[in-house]
Amino acid sequence: MTDWAKENVKSSGLADKPVRFLIDDVVKFVQREIRRGNIYDAIIMDPPSYGRGKNGEVWQFESQIADLVELCEKVLSNQPLFFLINSYTTGISSQVLENILQLKIKRKNGKITSGEIGLPMKNSKLVLPCGIFGRWEK
Repeated sequence: MTDWAKENVKSSGLADKPVRFLIDDVVKFVQREIRRGNIYDAIIMDPPSYGRGKNGEVWQFESQIADLVELCEKVLSNQPLFFLINSYTTGISSQVLENILQLKIKRKNGKITSGEIGLPMKNSKLVLPCGIFGRWEK
């Protein structure tokens, strides 16, 4: 997936931009970034519905996404651009992501939107639903 994402950066004309790709436990990574005082202008989050860490840690989107957003909010700069969450977890609505952003992003001067992610079907006006998103933006 990381190789694919790097190809997308190049094809988007962003190869000269400071884009980083990390393979790490996100909670441990963000906790280290907080300790180091590192900040970010934007966060793009695409967490799994379910996963297991190398030491047997369990990740479940439904029970942990709100805490993860709250933790990540602590590494946003004073003038952040956006915070985007994608999810393909069944049974979660885009309104849930919007509510989480409303509750956990402490910056009140932004705009929050949410909706469905879909693929248009060829030779049809139909859209194949694929997931949801929630976005806070300045």
